[in-house]
Amino acid sequence: MFSREMMPASTPKLDDLLLTAKLDPSQLQRITAELDAISIAIAALTPLDPSELRKIAQELQVEPIVSDWLDDWSIDRVGSHGEYNIQQIRALVLIFHYLARVHQPLVRRNINYWQETIQADRLPIQSPPLADYIGNFITIYQARIGTGNLSFEELAQTALNLQIGLLFYGSPNGHQRLWTALLQRSQ
Repeated sequence: MFSREMMPASTPKLDDLLLTAKLDPSQLQRITAELDAISIAIAALTPLDPSELRKIAQELQVEPIVSDWLDDWSIDRVGSHGEYNIQQIRALVLIFHYLARVHQPLVRRNINYWQETIQADRLPIQSPPLADYIGNFITIYQARIGTGNLSFEELAQTALNLQIGLLFYGSPNGHQRLWTALLQRSQ
């Protein structure tokens, strides 16, 4: 599914992601929720084959850390399987950075379509590629998390905002940007 040409030039390491203070359970819960949303955004953008995810985790040398997450990936579930521990969070940051970097052309394309809809004073769902992405995001989100009290518009906006995040998380040193964003938002 992923060609060697699309793979990142350098491999980020877990040691790149420093933690200076212990996180409390509520912070871990917020980080877990954010990582779940990012994984849904990536899955809505492009199909994620569990065997390819496992290969990526092996290449990044984090497969043993996230083996349970990888096993659960293809299972639709409502609600989270619990909080991730710090090592799992760090490993998922590396995986999501990798995926965001590999899929930068799709992310950029969606952001361009979004800008075009704004300039043309249209709704994002009036752009077929964005409508597909938003529809995929909402379907996966509902299957994995449920909607709670979120409206279609709120879920659509979340999906679009995550595209901007993926743009930054897929950049060089994007793993550190994602790590820093997760820590800051967990406060």
